[in-house]
Amino acid sequence: MDFIDWMHETHRMAGQLLQAVLVTAEADDREACARAAREAALFYLRRYLEAAGDQTETADESVACLLEAAVRHDHYFGRLRAEAHLLDAGVQSTASAEDIADALKEIRFLAVGRAANVCGHPTTFREPLPHLAWLAVHATTVERAAGIFAEHALYSFNECLRRGLLSGEPIGVRYLHDPRRCADFVGFGIVNNYHAGEKVANSQRKGWLDEGLEEDYQPSVRLFFPRAEIESLPGFDSDGLHQFLVRDQVSLDLMVCAVFPTADAKDAALGQVATPERRARLTACCLVAPPECCGDPESYTTVTNELVTEQAGA
Repeated sequence: MDFIDWMHETHRMAGQLLQAVLVTAEADDREACARAAREAALFYLRRYLEAAGDQTETADESVACLLEAAVRHDHYFGRLRAEAHLLDAGVQSTASAEDIADALKEIRFLAVGRAANVCGHPTTFREPLPHLAWLAVHATTVERAAGIFAEHALYSFNECLRRGLLSGEPIGVRYLHDPRRCADFVGFGIVNNYHAGEKVANSQRKGWLDEGLEEDYQPSVRLFFPRAEIESLPGFDSDGLHQFLVRDQVSLDLMVCAVFPTADAKDAALGQVATPERRARLTACCLVAPPECCGDPESYTTVTNELVTEQAGA
């Protein structure tokens, strides 16, 4: 089965299980949430193992036991041993309903996401274009870019909340049921993965998850950073699905290039920069995409990658 079909089937089959977890967590019904979350975790891990062709029979049908079977196929599952034991504890656990639901979200996150690799659809870490492999990119909206330039840093969603820069919930946590920890990180991708960054930016702009980018698409502002610098930061992490994560913040001092969809958007962002020195430095690395490439995400990404190649001498 094609991975996309497998994923849709998994979401359909798990619908009631996941909904039971979300509803009981919202109601703060810890015991009901614990029972529902354990059942859902067993389902997601079984689905992953089926996709991996794992026929192992286990006498102990526990979340921890199935997780260890998954670890044999993919080391990233080893990160979730504490969550597995929490879910196995069930009603004996002293965790809150919210924490129980989040443990289930961690299991679901990897079981569905990493199945792409065992289904022969390795989209998680596609190889970057060789001449751009040294770069990582963060895509954001025109409005957020102005705030980023004013703060001279990229902040995680939770850091933005602490500073009063944003409100509400991050798109992934609200619509994709991502674990809460994702809101503690700034995310980056490889530069030729055209859909992911544009999806995130357009979803943030619209306030709802835009998977297809077919309705009212507007190009993002693309901020490029050296991959080696990102990976050397003390808050760097890679969770198996997000390509590059950095906890809390990343300074614009590390940025090598930015591409804006319009000159007005570029000028608005540069107008927020606090000091002449910073403004001069950022002005030198800010580019504007030609308007003819801005109609769809693939052409926008392709052309802006070419601009960055020329600018950065890659």
